[in-house]
Amino acid sequence: MASYLFNLLLIVGAAFVILFWWNTQGIKQRAYQVARRHCEEHGLQLLDQSVMLKRVRLQRNNAGGLSVLRVFRFEFASTGDERYYGEVSSLGRLPRGVKLDVHRI
Repeated sequence: MASYLFNLLLIVGAAFVILFWWNTQGIKQRAYQVARRHCEEHGLQLLDQSVMLKRVRLQRNNAGGLSVLRVFRFEFASTGDERYYGEVSSLGRLPRGVKLDVHRI
């Protein structure tokens, strides 16, 4: 009986991890689009054409419930000589905003 319960918990845990990873991939794609659009609007060059997951944690949303906060990091250039970092944060499935390092114009 204990072995059955352990196997069931293992399967449920693995399913949760796979579902979380799948969900994060869709949010990552949206974060990339937000970063690309933000760079285009500000005359910046998005480098490496990618965003990377930097941080995940729980945070309260506007309704007071718990949501997953994901922060994605990307690199950009303003003059083509130096690399700078930016971040796109998402609370749940919705993008929250973009932050850029101080950079040359």
